[in-house]
Amino acid sequence: MSVIPAHVGSLSIAGEPEEFLNAEAVPAQEFTGTEYRIVDPALRRLSPGMPAFVEVSPDGDTDAGAWVPADAHVDPLFGFVYLTTAPGPEALVRVSGASLPVHPVALVRSISLSVTNDVVELQVMGDGYKRRAVSLRDFSGELVGLTALDEGFMDGAPLLVEVSKGAGSEVFRAWVKVPELSHKLTPGALYERTVKFIGHAFPTGSGAAIAWGYGTP
Repeated sequence: MSVIPAHVGSLSIAGEPEEFLNAEAVPAQEFTGTEYRIVDPALRRLSPGMPAFVEVSPDGDTDAGAWVPADAHVDPLFGFVYLTTAPGPEALVRVSGASLPVHPVALVRSISLSVTNDVVELQVMGDGYKRRAVSLRDFSGELVGLTALDEGFMDGAPLLVEVSKGAGSEVFRAWVKVPELSHKLTPGALYERTVKFIGHAFPTGSGAAIAWGYGTP
Protein backbone atom coordinates (compact mmCIF):
# COMPACT_ATOMS: atom_id res chain seq x y z
CA MET A 1 0.00 0.00 0.00
CA SER A 2 1.40 3.39 -0.96
CA VAL A 3 1.90 6.01 1.74
CA ILE A 4 0.73 9.59 1.20
CA PRO A 5 3.07 12.05 2.94
CA ALA A 6 1.70 14.69 5.30
CA HIS A 7 0.40 17.69 3.39
CA VAL A 8 -2.01 20.60 3.79
CA GLY A 9 -3.56 20.51 0.33
CA SER A 10 -2.94 20.15 -3.37
CA LEU A 11 -1.57 22.55 -5.96
CA SER A 12 -3.06 22.97 -9.43
CA ILE A 13 -2.04 25.27 -12.26
CA ALA A 14 -4.12 26.54 -15.15
CA GLY A 15 -3.78 25.36 -18.72
CA GLU A 16 -4.69 27.05 -21.98
CA PRO A 17 -7.92 29.11 -22.18
CA GLU A 18 -11.04 27.39 -23.50
CA GLU A 19 -13.79 29.57 -24.95
CA PHE A 20 -17.38 29.09 -23.77
CA LEU A 21 -20.70 30.64 -24.78
CA ASN A 22 -23.84 31.60 -22.88
CA ALA A 23 -22.96 30.19 -19.46
CA GLU A 24 -25.83 30.64 -17.01
CA ALA A 25 -25.31 33.01 -14.06
CA VAL A 26 -27.64 33.11 -11.06
CA PRO A 27 -28.01 35.48 -8.09
CA ALA A 28 -25.00 35.23 -5.78
CA GLN A 29 -25.29 34.33 -2.11
CA GLU A 30 -25.09 37.97 -0.97
CA PHE A 31 -27.57 39.13 -3.62
CA THR A 32 -28.72 42.76 -3.53
CA GLY A 33 -29.98 42.94 -7.11
CA THR A 34 -26.79 43.23 -9.15
CA GLU A 35 -24.51 40.37 -8.01
CA TYR A 36 -24.60 37.11 -9.96
CA ARG A 37 -22.31 34.11 -10.31
CA ILE A 38 -21.58 31.66 -13.09
CA VAL A 39 -23.29 28.36 -12.25
CA ASP A 40 -20.72 25.91 -13.67
CA PRO A 41 -17.68 25.79 -11.31
CA ALA A 42 -15.42 24.79 -14.22
CA LEU A 43 -16.17 28.13 -15.92
CA ARG A 44 -15.53 30.36 -12.90
CA ARG A 45 -11.79 30.70 -13.58
CA LEU A 46 -11.65 33.12 -16.49
CA SER A 47 -8.74 34.25 -18.61
CA PRO A 48 -8.15 37.93 -17.75
CA GLY A 49 -6.49 38.43 -21.12
CA MET A 50 -9.69 37.67 -23.04
CA PRO A 51 -12.95 39.65 -22.91
CA ALA A 52 -16.00 38.40 -21.05
CA PHE A 53 -19.40 39.38 -22.44
CA VAL A 54 -22.46 39.62 -20.19
CA GLU A 55 -26.00 39.55 -21.56
CA VAL A 56 -29.34 39.96 -19.81
CA SER A 57 -32.87 38.90 -20.71
CA PRO A 58 -34.87 41.40 -18.61
CA ASP A 59 -38.18 39.52 -18.84
CA GLY A 60 -36.72 36.03 -18.42
CA ASP A 61 -37.37 35.15 -22.07
CA THR A 62 -34.94 32.58 -23.48
CA ASP A 63 -35.50 33.47 -27.15
CA ALA A 64 -32.40 34.66 -28.99
CA GLY A 65 -33.83 38.12 -29.59
CA ALA A 66 -34.57 38.72 -25.91
CA TRP A 67 -30.93 39.01 -24.84
CA VAL A 68 -29.26 42.43 -24.67
CA PRO A 69 -25.66 43.36 -23.75
CA ALA A 70 -25.25 44.40 -20.11
CA ASP A 71 -22.84 46.85 -18.52
CA ALA A 72 -20.98 44.63 -16.06
CA HIS A 73 -17.62 43.28 -15.04
CA VAL A 74 -16.69 39.70 -14.18
CA ASP A 75 -14.37 38.55 -11.39
CA PRO A 76 -11.93 36.28 -13.27
CA LEU A 77 -10.86 34.37 -10.15
CA PHE A 78 -14.25 33.16 -8.91
CA GLY A 79 -16.77 33.94 -11.64
CA PHE A 80 -18.82 36.64 -9.92
CA VAL A 81 -20.72 38.98 -12.24
CA TYR A 82 -21.32 42.55 -11.08
CA LEU A 83 -23.99 44.41 -13.06
CA THR A 84 -24.03 48.21 -13.07
CA THR A 85 -27.81 48.31 -12.67
CA ALA A 86 -30.29 45.76 -11.33
CA PRO A 87 -31.95 43.91 -14.24
CA GLY A 88 -35.17 43.10 -12.39
CA PRO A 89 -36.57 40.08 -10.53
CA GLU A 90 -37.45 38.07 -13.65
CA ALA A 91 -34.16 38.65 -15.46
CA LEU A 92 -31.84 35.95 -16.75
CA VAL A 93 -28.08 36.52 -17.01
CA ARG A 94 -25.52 34.71 -19.13
CA VAL A 95 -21.78 35.08 -19.74
CA SER A 96 -19.48 34.25 -22.66
CA GLY A 97 -15.71 34.22 -22.34
CA ALA A 98 -12.72 31.92 -21.91
CA SER A 99 -12.25 29.64 -18.91
CA LEU A 100 -9.01 28.27 -17.53
CA PRO A 101 -9.01 24.53 -16.76
CA VAL A 102 -6.62 23.48 -14.01
CA HIS A 103 -4.71 20.26 -13.47
CA PRO A 104 -3.07 19.05 -10.24
CA VAL A 105 0.72 19.12 -10.14
CA ALA A 106 1.72 18.57 -6.50
CA LEU A 107 0.82 17.93 -2.90
CA VAL A 108 1.45 21.07 -0.86
CA ARG A 109 3.31 20.71 2.42
CA SER A 110 3.12 24.38 3.39
CA ILE A 111 2.23 27.77 1.94
CA SER A 112 2.90 31.29 3.17
CA LEU A 113 1.63 34.61 1.86
CA SER A 114 2.64 38.20 2.58
CA VAL A 115 0.61 41.23 1.46
CA THR A 116 2.28 44.65 1.46
CA ASN A 117 1.16 48.24 0.92
CA ASP A 118 3.38 51.03 -0.35
CA VAL A 119 2.83 54.09 1.83
CA VAL A 120 3.55 57.57 0.47
CA GLU A 121 3.75 60.87 2.35
CA LEU A 122 1.26 63.58 1.40
CA GLN A 123 2.32 66.54 3.51
CA VAL A 124 2.85 69.96 1.95
CA MET A 125 4.70 73.05 3.09
CA GLY A 126 3.27 74.26 6.39
CA ASP A 127 1.83 70.94 7.60
CA GLY A 128 2.55 70.25 11.25
CA TYR A 129 2.25 66.46 10.98
CA LYS A 130 2.99 63.90 8.33
CA ARG A 131 0.06 62.57 6.35
CA ARG A 132 0.28 59.28 4.52
CA ALA A 133 -1.76 57.24 2.06
CA VAL A 134 -1.56 53.72 0.69
CA SER A 135 -0.61 53.66 -2.99
CA LEU A 136 0.41 50.35 -4.56
CA ARG A 137 -0.33 46.94 -3.11
CA ASP A 138 1.63 43.75 -3.67
CA PHE A 139 1.88 40.18 -2.46
CA SER A 140 4.48 37.45 -2.42
CA GLY A 141 5.01 34.10 -0.80
CA GLU A 142 6.28 30.58 -1.14
CA LEU A 143 4.93 27.07 -1.14
CA VAL A 144 6.58 23.73 -0.60
CA GLY A 145 5.45 20.87 -2.82
CA LEU A 146 6.19 17.15 -2.78
CA THR A 147 6.07 16.49 -6.51
CA ALA A 148 8.14 17.71 -9.43
CA LEU A 149 7.19 21.35 -10.06
CA ASP A 150 9.49 22.28 -12.91
CA GLU A 151 6.90 22.16 -15.68
CA GLY A 152 5.49 25.58 -16.47
CA PHE A 153 6.99 27.36 -13.48
CA MET A 154 10.19 28.77 -14.89
CA ASP A 155 9.21 30.04 -18.35
CA GLY A 156 8.50 33.56 -17.05
CA ALA A 157 4.82 33.72 -18.02
CA PRO A 158 2.14 34.60 -15.43
CA LEU A 159 0.58 31.51 -13.85
CA LEU A 160 -2.79 30.99 -12.26
CA VAL A 161 -2.19 28.73 -9.25
CA GLU A 162 -4.86 27.13 -7.07
CA VAL A 163 -4.31 25.55 -3.66
CA SER A 164 -7.14 23.42 -2.29
CA LYS A 165 -7.54 21.52 0.99
CA GLY A 166 -10.11 19.17 -0.48
CA ALA A 167 -13.72 18.90 -1.60
CA GLY A 168 -16.02 21.46 -0.01
CA SER A 169 -13.26 23.76 1.23
CA GLU A 170 -12.31 27.24 0.10
CA VAL A 171 -9.44 27.56 -2.35
CA PHE A 172 -6.61 30.05 -2.74
CA ARG A 173 -6.23 31.35 -6.29
CA ALA A 174 -3.56 33.77 -7.44
CA TRP A 175 -1.84 35.09 -10.53
CA VAL A 176 1.89 34.83 -9.92
CA LYS A 177 5.31 34.87 -11.47
CA VAL A 178 8.05 32.57 -10.20
CA PRO A 179 11.54 34.04 -9.76
CA GLU A 180 12.96 31.04 -7.88
CA LEU A 181 12.46 27.28 -7.68
CA SER A 182 14.60 25.14 -5.37
CA HIS A 183 14.88 21.44 -4.53
CA LYS A 184 15.72 19.67 -1.26
CA LEU A 185 15.99 16.04 -0.14
CA THR A 186 14.59 15.60 3.38
CA PRO A 187 15.55 12.91 5.95
CA GLY A 188 12.30 11.12 5.17
CA ALA A 189 13.51 10.56 1.59
CA LEU A 190 11.07 13.12 0.25
CA TYR A 191 12.03 15.54 -2.46
CA GLU A 192 10.68 18.94 -1.52
CA ARG A 193 10.33 21.65 -4.15
CA THR A 194 10.07 25.21 -2.87
CA VAL A 195 8.43 27.75 -5.17
CA LYS A 196 8.90 31.42 -4.39
CA PHE A 197 6.32 33.58 -6.13
CA ILE A 198 5.41 37.23 -6.55
CA GLY A 199 2.02 38.64 -7.45
CA HIS A 200 0.97 39.58 -10.97
CA ALA A 201 -2.15 41.75 -11.17
CA PHE A 202 -4.56 42.14 -14.08
CA PRO A 203 -6.92 45.12 -14.51
CA THR A 204 -10.65 44.52 -14.18
CA GLY A 205 -13.55 46.28 -15.84
CA SER A 206 -14.16 48.30 -12.66
CA GLY A 207 -10.84 50.10 -12.96
CA ALA A 208 -9.34 48.06 -10.12
CA ALA A 209 -6.99 45.08 -10.38
CA ILE A 210 -7.29 41.43 -9.45
CA ALA A 211 -4.42 39.19 -8.39
CA TRP A 212 -5.40 36.75 -5.65
CA GLY A 213 -8.21 35.71 -3.36
CA TYR A 214 -9.83 33.02 -1.20
CA GLY A 215 -13.26 31.72 -2.04
CA THR A 216 -15.62 28.87 -2.79
CA PRO A 217 -14.66 27.16 -6.08
